[in-house]
Amino acid sequence: MKEKIWTRDFTFLMIGLLLISCANYFFASSIAVYAKLISSSGVYAGLLTSSFYFGSVAMRLVNGTLVQKYGARRLMLIGAVLCFSACLAHNFAGTILVLVIFRIIHGIGYSVFSTASGTAASYIVPPKRIAEGMGYYTIGNVLAMALGPAIALSIVSEESRVQFHQLFCIAAVICGVAVVLVLLMKPNGTARPAIGEKSGAASDAADLPRTFLGFEKGVLLPTLISFMMSFSYAPVIVYLTAYGLTKGWKNVGFAFTMYAAGLLSSRLIAGKISDRRGADYVMYPAYIMGITALVMIALCPNEPCLYAAMVILGLCVGGYNPQINVFCISRCSEERRGTATAAFNGACDLGLALGSTISGILISIIGYRGVYFIGAAVCFTAMLIYSRTLSERVQQKS
Repeated sequence: MKEKIWTRDFTFLMIGLLLISCANYFFASSIAVYAKLISSSGVYAGLLTSSFYFGSVAMRLVNGTLVQKYGARRLMLIGAVLCFSACLAHNFAGTILVLVIFRIIHGIGYSVFSTASGTAASYIVPPKRIAEGMGYYTIGNVLAMALGPAIALSIVSEESRVQFHQLFCIAAVICGVAVVLVLLMKPNGTARPAIGEKSGAASDAADLPRTFLGFEKGVLLPTLISFMMSFSYAPVIVYLTAYGLTKGWKNVGFAFTMYAAGLLSSRLIAGKISDRRGADYVMYPAYIMGITALVMIALCPNEPCLYAAMVILGLCVGGYNPQINVFCISRCSEERRGTATAAFNGACDLGLALGSTISGILISIIGYRGVYFIGAAVCFTAMLIYSRTLSERVQQKS
């Protein structure tokens, strides 16, 4: 009989991630539009986005240690409260500088919550179903990608700051609900298993040496690939709405829904494929789909083509992302999973931060199409690195 994945606390974790991530995608999908209310410069859009991710990345350096010391549930509560406070505070930001500060605080809160909840999920999920379980856990983030941009872009416009204030308040409310869910979780339900209950993978990894700032050496390659992949599609997450406006497209929000549909589809099956057939059967198709999608977005003549490209991109991200997470947590000891999760999430955030910042600068030089072509090239490079380092063929030879 299979061990149960869908426990009460696991369900609360997924819903909590959905709510916190939904608030994040409210901002990620609309901040470029909000920046146009403040200035015509694309640099502000990149700044407001990257400040969130830089705050998140900075916190990732200590999140793992904090989770180990204080426990996942306590850190989730702190993260959710910070997200609630930051979203509400956006209403009172009178200048770009103050807004950037609130974006950093929001990034810190999201970083703390996502690291703690991801670590808790890895403890709750049965070891023999780890890839499947982590794929299910991240469905919360997938649904947020579908709902967040669609809700945000249905509320805001280029002409009204009032509508943005409404959006900020809605974001604060859903973060408040996440706070309540964390409080309802069992106090010991997210604690790591006793040492004697370690999984085989964790036991084998127990002696892996640490590297600078406490990160495990074994996670460096997976996090590098995670960084590169996030960097490659950051311009899609941040600038697709603005790109659509230049094309005269009226329903770009639906493109994010299609993206989420692809994500959800792949995450429902990618974990099972990986557990049964091996990681290569997930990773290589994901890379090919990522390259294809980014080229399609660059060349899209109309919205139906964009929707198709976003489904393909969703299949890519939904396939590779949980698998890279599994690479990280399986390469360290059980008690160090918080650090491994922090490294994985930090790499994602750093990729999004630098990707959005550099893209914001490059768009004025080479245009949106050029930026998406660069993303495809970065995705191809990530595939080459994987094929020579982490692929099953290389691992079997070593």
